[in-house]
Order: sequence, then C-alpha cells, then structure tokens
Amino acid sequence: MSKRGAGSGGSHTWLHLVVFAISAGAFSAGPSPAQPLPPSSPPPESTVEVWGALHVTFGHGSGQLESSYVPEVVSAPDAEGSIRQELALDPGSDRGVEIGVNFFPARSLGIQGFVSYAGADLGGVNSPYELQLRYFSRPPPDYRPIPVELSESVAWPDTTGRLRQLTLGVGPAVRWRRPPVTIVASGGLAWIRLSAEAEPLAFTAFRLGGHSTLFSDDFRVRAALGPTSILGGYLGGVLAVDVSRHVAVAAGMRVLVAGDADVSARVDAIVDTSGGVTGLEPRDVDLIMAPGPARLSPQRVAATVGVLIR
Repeated sequence: MSKRGAGSGGSHTWLHLVVFAISAGAFSAGPSPAQPLPPSSPPPESTVEVWGALHVTFGHGSGQLESSYVPEVVSAPDAEGSIRQELALDPGSDRGVEIGVNFFPARSLGIQGFVSYAGADLGGVNSPYELQLRYFSRPPPDYRPIPVELSESVAWPDTTGRLRQLTLGVGPAVRWRRPPVTIVASGGLAWIRLSAEAEPLAFTAFRLGGHSTLFSDDFRVRAALGPTSILGGYLGGVLAVDVSRHVAVAAGMRVLVAGDADVSARVDAIVDTSGGVTGLEPRDVDLIMAPGPARLSPQRVAATVGVLIR
C-alpha cells in the first residue's frame, strides 16, 4: 500500500513539471514585437501634362501705318501734290486664352507645345493730316491757266482698332517637382500670325466745278491689316500647386520675342464722310491711296492663370 502511494505521488510531480514546461514554451514562443513596414515608394511621375489658361497680355511694341499718295482732281488732270499721314498703332493690354501640353519622357526633361490667342485694342496719338495740292484754274471769261497752290495741316483724332495675334510654340521644357509644388521652365520657337484693323485714315476727293472752282469731300476710312506670319521665340515659366493627385492650379509668365513685321494694308470700309460724292466704294479709295504696309510688333508679355491636368 505504501509503495503504490509513493508511485502515485511521483507521477503527479512529473505531470506538474510537464505542464510547466509546456506553458513556459508557449509563452516564450508568443508573438514577437511588430517589425516596421518598408516605406512605400512614391507614385511614378506623369509623363503627360495638359493645361488650359487665361492670360493677360501687355508690353506690346508700338507700330504705325503710313499713307502717302498723289491726290486726284476730277477735271484737272495736270494737278499734282501729296497727301501724307501716319497712323499710330499702339496695342493696349487685353485678355486671351491658351492650351498646351508637356511631354516628359524623362523625369525632369521633356518637350512643350502650346497654342495661344490674344487680342488687344489699338490706340495712339496721331500727327496732323498734311495736304499739298497744285493745279491750274481756268476761270472765265478768258480761261487762261492760273496756278493755284493749296496747303493744309489738319489735326487728326486718335487711332481706334483691334489687333489679333495667334501663336504656336514648341520647345524643350525642364521640370522640378516636390509635391505639391511643380515648376516648369521652357523656351523655344514661336510661329506668330498677325491681323488687325485700324482707323481713321483720311481720304480727300477733289473736283473742279463751274468757273474752275475747287470742291473737296473728306472721308474717314478703315484699313484692314494682314494677315501675315513671322517666326520668333519664347521664354516662360509656370508654378503649379496640386489640389488633387491629377489636378493643379498654375500661374506663369511668358515673354514672346520677335522682330517687327511688315503687314499688308488695304482700305476695306468707309466709316465717315462729309457727303457730296456718291458711288464711292472702298476698293476705289484703296486704288488711289494704296496704304501701307503697316509696321506691327508681335512682342509681348503674358501673365497666365489656369488648370493643369496630369
């Protein structure tokens, strides 16, 4: 009896040791502290950026339209002289629109293309309208030729008109990006198309009436200028700030550099007349006046505000 009791006590002791060992092993094999995850890599930069913007243009160079012709006198074919005038063409500031695309095959280096349209009011203070005329009067009763000279200098109103400019540009672009900010600098070639209208040009029609009396009628006409195309260059920069992963607001500046352009001119409308002559058409006036060419400067500075989409 005593031996069976001793054996039973030893078994309980071993059982307690086994349970303790299993518990200790399970505790030591418990979950280890969490290891930090490797940082996620930033999303790849977009290779294509498209933008649209409004811009304000300013800093145009001044231009001018000269008119110089020999006046015609009906019934006095031997008349001679000159009529001279210079119309100032000074563009003001105005708004325009543009769209463009940046393509970056590399992270920071790419190519840019854009098209922009801008319009500006034309103005300017004009010099006087100068007229000189020499003809022979043949009054009755003997109708002997009497030389007559006429000279006038007439103060002239300021220019009114409109200049339109279409620009296509292409060139390399460099991008620096640190979200949410992107800076793009660019420059390249620009193809520029210019057209305009300006007024008032002066036109005076003369005729000899009865008793060899000189009559005149004064007109104000409008000249259509161009269109003409020239090549130039541009430099620009844009700062964009992300508002979402694919959209940013952008503001920038661009300088367009080009030489002055000679633009063809023709009379396309009669805008005011003192009366007295009927049947006079713009093409008839244009044949006599043959104005131009006008001199226009496409140089300008544009400040842009728009949206960029990646």
